[in-house]
Amino acid sequence: MIYDFHTHFYTSAYLDEIEKGGYQAELVRDARGNRLLKLDGDYSMIAPGHFDADRVIEHMDRHGVGRQLLSFSIPGLHVEDPDAGRRLARTVNDALAETVARYPDRLSALAVLPLQDPAASAAELCRAVETLDLRGGMLFSNINGQSLGASEFHELYAAASSLDLPLFIHPTTPHAHEAYAAYRLTPMAGFPFDTSVAALHLVFSGTMAAFPDLKVVLGNLGGTIPFLSGRIDQAYRAYPEAREQLDRPPTEYLKNMYYESAGMPNSGALRLAIDFAGIDRVMFGSDFPQQIADVDLGLRTIDELGLDEAASQRIVGRNAAGLLKE
Repeated sequence: MIYDFHTHFYTSAYLDEIEKGGYQAELVRDARGNRLLKLDGDYSMIAPGHFDADRVIEHMDRHGVGRQLLSFSIPGLHVEDPDAGRRLARTVNDALAETVARYPDRLSALAVLPLQDPAASAAELCRAVETLDLRGGMLFSNINGQSLGASEFHELYAAASSLDLPLFIHPTTPHAHEAYAAYRLTPMAGFPFDTSVAALHLVFSGTMAAFPDLKVVLGNLGGTIPFLSGRIDQAYRAYPEAREQLDRPPTEYLKNMYYESAGMPNSGALRLAIDFAGIDRVMFGSDFPQQIADVDLGLRTIDELGLDEAASQRIVGRNAAGLLKE
């Protein structure tokens, strides 16, 4: 079975609320009439698959996808004021649960969290998993410029560890995004760079050492992590600052994370991630229904590796199903 780990679903409840105005995120229309969800630095073009579950299922059937994990997308709820973030998180998670309940054999979902309030995020994650049967939670690569390695998030990581379900780090606009303003460089390069920095902060801050059971999934094959792994360990040996919170090389923690493949249709990059983290730590994702998504290309990239059937099945479905306990 093909299990698409990385897809996006805003819900109509969220989009309708944002369209009323008064939020940091804006829902506007471009010159062609397309709805754009915008925040300074980047935008998402709204497609029917972002809010219409029937269209999601049609897409899955067309591409042979058996199961899909729904998750929120940029700009997240952490960009709003705390009261709005907490309220919207409950609204969206309730709507995600209702959507999944319509197609329980085809859809699952991750909880969106009010990450500007880490304590409320821990509580909402527990509610969403224990009451709504969502399958984990969603992080972003920085929270209004704050590192995921900050101690304020430890309560959330403790909750996720106790639930034994994953937290998915989705990229977002780097805090200093001016250099990425042209040519859509934010999603092209800024996203994977910011994911890399987020993963390194989690490791070098000692967070991953403090929460050894925490299951972290990195979007887009971890950005540059597999490529930079040798340099990361070399820096650990060279720089005293890199050893302050660690008692073993950083790549030992990074290899315990999971790597999903959305937006990285390159067999060399995929092979590098497999060689770095192992076949059981790599999962297929498409980024549907974002503009950059291409399910068939992503699956062809896996086929190009020439793996045996068992190894291929791990990447396209079994690893995700096992991680999500489905």
